[in-house]
Amino acid sequence: MSKGFAAVLATGVAALTLLVAAPAQAAPSQQDTAFLQAAHQSNLAEIAGGGLAQQKGQSQQVKDLGARFVADHTTLDNSLKQVAQALGVSLPDAPNADQQALAARYQAASGADFDALFISTQMDAHMAAMRNGQTELAQGSDPQAKQVAQTAAPVISAHHDQLTAAARALGLPTRVDSGSGGEAATNRSTTLPVGLVLIGLALVVGALVYLRRPHAAPARPIRLGAAERK
Repeated sequence: MSKGFAAVLATGVAALTLLVAAPAQAAPSQQDTAFLQAAHQSNLAEIAGGGLAQQKGQSQQVKDLGARFVADHTTLDNSLKQVAQALGVSLPDAPNADQQALAARYQAASGADFDALFISTQMDAHMAAMRNGQTELAQGSDPQAKQVAQTAAPVISAHHDQLTAAARALGLPTRVDSGSGGEAATNRSTTLPVGLVLIGLALVVGALVYLRRPHAAPARPIRLGAAERK
């Protein structure tokens, strides 16, 4: 065996050894995949909705928000798509059904009605996006996917703050988040009245049952004869 052939053979064996020894990249978890897909659809919806706000918004605040959403969510989605490609995650090519239905409502609205609809629904949409990112940070496993959530968090939070400020400026209601905090507050406020009503109903039913029960006639007093009285 020539020295040249032996060297080539040794190089090939070494390369095969490295390939076998190198650990294969772990597939992204179900949580990481679901987060990337949902965040991508959210970005698509925000880009489309922001474009409509620039065209149909009556107030300058709504037009400015639309431009900001288009720019920021385009940047966020470009980074997300790079991570999804690296991890082999297939992304949807359109927003989900609810997001598409909302886009149809935007198309049908105009003027001040559009502004009110856009601000209120975008507050909800950004709260949902924040919850999606928080779930990924808490339960995700892939560092790249979690970095996507980490990068998006302050941007989405800033958008929500700007929506709240625009609502106040336009005299629109600023709604409390409908998550667990809002539900807990509602439950605490209704527990006492409901309990009092139930107690009152129980007392009324008990009284009706008592009144309708047959009662024994009161015992007559026994009269003693003259001999017995002595």
